[in-house]
Formats: sequence, structure tokens, C-alpha cells
Amino acid sequence: MPADDLSSILSRAVETKSNYDTRLLAQQLSTNYRSLMYWLRGERQIPAYLLPQICVLLKTYEPLDFLESQAGRVAFKIPDSRIASGGELLAVSSLLREVGEALESVAATLADGNVEESELRETVPRLEGVIQECASLKYLLEDLCKKKKKKTKR
Repeated sequence: MPADDLSSILSRAVETKSNYDTRLLAQQLSTNYRSLMYWLRGERQIPAYLLPQICVLLKTYEPLDFLESQAGRVAFKIPDSRIASGGELLAVSSLLREVGEALESVAATLADGNVEESELRETVPRLEGVIQECASLKYLLEDLCKKKKKKTKR
């Protein structure tokens, strides 16, 4: 199994998309095939500005997640805020319910002061879900506020 570095993560992402033509990827990145191969083999550093585009093209954010973890941060995709107006309050309610359930799981894990590996495997994804759901809620509420301001300006 390759070491965890950016080039190996990028290589795995490309390999996983077996139907994705590497030459096409290079073309979509407006670079040449040779440069792309140097980056994937770790022989040269990939320009940072290309990473978001690579992630979008390959439909995986693993390379960006790796970099964020190296910086001690957590990244997530900003949710689509184009929710039908009738479903907005329902969406907020659903987000809050999911956050509450995940926090209950975290509280149960910490209750005895001893975190077992099995608890960790179950709780960490739920905790990451809480972070994402809270961010979703933040962007949704900001979007609702913007929409309200637009309506009052009319």
C-alpha cells in the first residue's frame, strides 16, 4: 500500500477511475500529459491551484482532505443552497435532528471516560457528520437571510 502523501493519493484517485483517460485529464487541466505523470509519481510537486479542479473532475476530495488534515483542519463541500422555499424549514429541522442524534452518540461514547476502538469507529464519522451538518445549517441560514433581504428590497 502506497505511503500517504499527496502524489500517492492523487495516483489512487486516478487509478480508481479506471475509465478516466489520463490524457483527457491532462487536457482538462490545460497541462501536458508528461507533467501530469510527474505529479502522479511524486517526481514533481503539483501546482496547488490545480487540486480543486482535479477533485471536481475525478469526483473525489480525498487529495484536498489530505492537505487539510496536514494543516490540522477539516474540510467539507459547501452544500447547495438552492432548496425549494417550502422545504427550507423542513431541511433546517432535519439538520438539527441529525446533529442532536450524533451529539447523543458522542456523549454516550464519552460517558464512561474510556473510548474503545469500536466506539471510535462509530462515533468519529457521526462527529464529522455533525460538523458538516452544522456547516450546512450555517450556509442555509445565511442563504435564507439573503433571500429575505432581496425580497424586502423589491
